Amino acid sequence: MRKARWTAVATLAVVVIAAGCGSESADEKPSDGKSSATAGATGKPAGATVPQGTLLERAVGTWKYIATPSDTTLDTLIIKDGKAKPAGAKLSCTGTFVPVKKDGKESATITYTCQGGKDGGRGLGHLKVDPDGSSLVIDFDGPAGGWGGPVDSYRRA
Repeated sequence: MRKARWTAVATLAVVVIAAGCGSESADEKPSDGKSSATAGATGKPAGATVPQGTLLERAVGTWKYIATPSDTTLDTLIIKDGKAKPAGAKLSCTGTFVPVKKDGKESATITYTCQGGKDGGRGLGHLKVDPDGSSLVIDFDGPAGGWGGPVDSYRRA
């Protein structure tokens, strides 16, 4: 009997989580007059397209840093034509992505050239983009002989 109760409770929890608990009723519409039913299911606005193509094609666009900014963060990242232009409060850089294959998977590396010659301890970076194109991460090796560098995480702006 306990196992049947546990199964029923677990099933109900999964259904509630999958259905979501929104605060809008079916009759409410956003201020633009469009229904949000399609936006609620995916978390993206209706008509938003999922980026397709290569890693660098999915990375194209403007990105915003997800953590609390500091003097060494690059708060905005613009990627176009394989080139990156990140900028922060006290740091501004440029770089070009180099496509590579890593363990049979598509990857890209980048090394920033920054104003003043300091890159915030980044060194060589490795690009990762979520398959749906919603987030981007650059994992840096850090300076030579060091323990590793920062991980810059971004969401599409």
